[in-house]
Amino acid sequence: MTAYPPSGVKRTVPAHERNSAISDPLLAIHFLGGFEMRPPEIETDLLPVEAGADRHLVGELTALINDVHAVEESGLWEEGTVRTTTGEVAGMIAAGEIAVARVDGRVAGCVRVRRISGETGEFGMLAASADHRGIGVGRALVTFAEDLGRRRGLTEMGVELLVPWAWSHPSKDFLFDWYTRRGYREVGSREIATDTPVASRSRPASRLATPCDVLILRKDLGKHRDLTERPDPGERRDPGERRDPGRACA
Repeated sequence: MTAYPPSGVKRTVPAHERNSAISDPLLAIHFLGGFEMRPPEIETDLLPVEAGADRHLVGELTALINDVHAVEESGLWEEGTVRTTTGEVAGMIAAGEIAVARVDGRVAGCVRVRRISGETGEFGMLAASADHRGIGVGRALVTFAEDLGRRRGLTEMGVELLVPWAWSHPSKDFLFDWYTRRGYREVGSREIATDTPVASRSRPASRLATPCDVLILRKDLGKHRDLTERPDPGERRDPGERRDPGRACA
């Protein structure tokens, strides 16, 4: 893969500053189990706009995003529906919206970060490769997105979750809890019209396999808040102890 010069401020996460695998939001997708005594360092950086012309990199990121979201949103979409395309990913990179995480020089994950209005930003397409889950890649990418927002003068960061109306989706429940503990708060929801794209996605709502809404979360970037607990992904909680995003949008 082509090595590009940095386009912004890099952030390297030392091993001793990262929480255990349990704190990583992408464990909602795959939990491989076990812990590394000395996890490798994770380097996050915004891709330079010229990287949008790198067909190999664009293809790698597109496959990564689609593979992760096929699992994360299993049951929400008709079989064969993809999250994004190479054309869209290339355009996002060219717009300066894609950041990547690398471990030992290899792409370990990515996230889209952009300004949506005024002083409000949003991240999405959060994905970590199967070979690098459980070491804090998702956490590092979200932290990078928030830090980038602050450097750009944003005061608020948002994220959207597609949630089913009538049932509880394990990945969405996990992510809702993780974001809430990180300081994100529900500010509303959006109904999905069957003839419009969903949450800035290319996929039309007509390809949904189950009725869904978009849950809108926001965080005040002026208030630092991080994870305060580390739930065991294998632990089953009393349903009354956690917010059910699906029911919240019913």
